[in-house]
Amino acid sequence: MSFKETPAVRRDGEWVKTKLKLITERARRDPKCRFTSLAHLLNEGFLLECFGELKKNKAPGIDGVTVKQYEERLAENIRDLVDRLKGMKYIPQPVKRVYIPKDDKSLRPLGLPAVGDKVVQTGIKRILEAIWEVDFLDVSYGFRPNRGCHDALEDVRRTIMTRPVSYVVDMDISKFFDTVDHTWMMECLKQRVSDPNLLRLIARILKSGVMEDGKYVVVDKGTPQGGLISPVLANIYLHYVLDLWFEKRVKKQSRGFAHLTRYADDFIVCFENEDEAQAFARELQERFAKFGLKISETKSRTLEFGRKAGAEGKKAGTFDFLGFTHYCGKTRNGKLKVAKKTSKKKLRQKLKAMNQWLKRIRNAVEMKVWWKTLGQKLTGHYRYYGVSGNTEGLKQYYWVTLKLAFKWANRRSQKKSYTWEKFRKVLAWNPLPQPRIYHAPYHPSST
Repeated sequence: MSFKETPAVRRDGEWVKTKLKLITERARRDPKCRFTSLAHLLNEGFLLECFGELKKNKAPGIDGVTVKQYEERLAENIRDLVDRLKGMKYIPQPVKRVYIPKDDKSLRPLGLPAVGDKVVQTGIKRILEAIWEVDFLDVSYGFRPNRGCHDALEDVRRTIMTRPVSYVVDMDISKFFDTVDHTWMMECLKQRVSDPNLLRLIARILKSGVMEDGKYVVVDKGTPQGGLISPVLANIYLHYVLDLWFEKRVKKQSRGFAHLTRYADDFIVCFENEDEAQAFARELQERFAKFGLKISETKSRTLEFGRKAGAEGKKAGTFDFLGFTHYCGKTRNGKLKVAKKTSKKKLRQKLKAMNQWLKRIRNAVEMKVWWKTLGQKLTGHYRYYGVSGNTEGLKQYYWVTLKLAFKWANRRSQKKSYTWEKFRKVLAWNPLPQPRIYHAPYHPSST
């Protein structure tokens, strides 16, 4: 009988799912409840389910073991993991750090945890979500069930168009995931968790360190790069540091309208009054400093946006949020409309990534293979950036991608095999997906 089919293991997994539902109900009924016994939920059946959630094509961590290789001895690996967790002998491996291009001038660090550590982090993530999902406020949209980027974007649009908004505070947290204070993080977790075993386990994960170019780097702040637990830890941290503070203090002290929209560490705050918007920007810097966070001075500002924008001949400002540049427009009836287009920065990044991929793939596989993948990449871009009013941005991405595909198809050998006319025939026989709008939020009732 295989490991997946073992009745006892299956019962363990089902038992944990039932327990998580009960934990959620208890957390909902009693907002002050602190859970004392959670670590024992990380049993074989539950961790097997967690392994099944892992993406199979991710690069391995410092031990070089891939998900496929880990699966070859899955029963033994999971059992060993549980034994070490129960015996308090589990020590997370350092995260392997690599760098990928962020933009034309900088690189983004990427963390690669070992497979076993991913399994444990997935289990802890599900436990923490079972508790905090009932606590998180509606203003939070990042990495939460049934919520996403477009929900956050719609919240911003609807708020500005239907409420008395005249000013927007656009702020950026400098290197948030690298600067989270471990002591404060543990204090946040203790608001709902008093199980010393689970808290000790999370503390070990936070301090597991980084391996870069064969050298071990000690980590005394931040959440694990690439860690599956990092998003939920970020939401818990900012729930207490930002969301609750804004709802219980900032909004209650405001004379006019105020509203926060947050997606992970990206957030936009709308205000009716300019003085309150500016006061919030100042107070937030002090608030963040207390918890080890810093506002990026070059990427943060308060701008006039909304009902007063464009009045008296002034040009309305714009702000970027989740890859879109937001600007004030007019509906057919002359009313305010919040319009969006792909930000120039994101468009450059996406086209640069496309160019690098085409350059790398053109000689690796036959054209008929990468051509199909190219179509999937285009569709993925449209599904995210295909919002009302952004047709030109989609067309620009499509046409530049075509030119890049033509260029790299022609460089498969020293002899150029395609003229533009021949390439157009290939395109006619095997058409690529055309730009398409997937998100149309401008309903008659709101315009």
